Formats: sequence, C-alpha cells, structure tokens
Amino acid sequence: MTTLFMYYVGGRAQGANIELHDIQFAAVEHPHDGFPFLKANWFGDKNRVHVDSYTPCHWADGYDITLSRQPFQGKEKLWFINMGGYLPHNPAEVHQFGLFVAADAELAKQRAKAVLLTDVFQQHKDDLRDVDDCLPLTLLDRWYIHLNANPAGQIPSPQWQGYHPL
Repeated sequence: MTTLFMYYVGGRAQGANIELHDIQFAAVEHPHDGFPFLKANWFGDKNRVHVDSYTPCHWADGYDITLSRQPFQGKEKLWFINMGGYLPHNPAEVHQFGLFVAADAELAKQRAKAVLLTDVFQQHKDDLRDVDDCLPLTLLDRWYIHLNANPAGQIPSPQWQGYHPL
C-alpha cells in the first residue's frame, strides 16, 4: 500500500562547516523506495547524504491521512511547519517541526505556535509548506493527500532512526 513518508535527511554541502538537514516527503510502497528521490534532490554533496529517520504519516492533528489518485475535495490541507527559537546559553537556533491540518497557512501557523517550542524566546516560523506541494510529480504517478477527521488518532513515531548513507 502506498504511504506518505516523511524523511529526515542529512548531509554535507560545499562551504558548510557543519552537517545540514532537510525534510522530504514521498508517497511510496516501502520507505527505501524513496531513497533514489532523496539522493537526487539533495542540494549538497550527493556522496555525503544520508537518512536519519523516516516516519509513516498516517495521522496528524486530529485527522487520518490517506493517499488517493483523486484530488481531495475538502477545504483542509496538511501543512508541514518548522518552528525556530532560542534558548539561553545555547548559541544555536533550535527547531521543532510537525504536521498540522488547517484550511489555510495562517491557521496552520497559529496551531503550530501553540504547541511547538513553547519554551523558547523569539519563537518564529522558519518554514511552512503544503505537503501536497512537496510530493514529487511524475507523468503517471500523482498522489493526493486525503484527510478524514479522527480525534482519537496518535502522532506516529519514526519507523526507523539511525544513519543510512544514500
């Protein structure tokens, strides 16, 4: 069954002194099926890219998540939001991300601000994306995210965490 997976990808890029990370999404049968796409789309050194984790996205923010070949007719969208902020005595900006369901980007951002990095100062949104727009488009393989209300669901945990070179 084709599932929406969220991948946490890391690697090196020319001119960077530390490892960099990104989030990517793919609709695949098995998590490893997304690896060629992840490597091809890495912006840095393609020989120094790896997967740190992957998570099946079955539920978020009160909604079951499924995939269909037909466009979703509901008003809600699935949003990926990456929040940033600062902690005393830590020179680095800290981040936390999550998936949120809302009819528009501003509502999604407000939901994220209420639950992500609530203990930092200068909390702010670094990234906000409609997950449907993050899925790769191919000529014959287009999937659409469908959302169905389910307040009893649970946030999925990573299916795998570690270091997997691509």
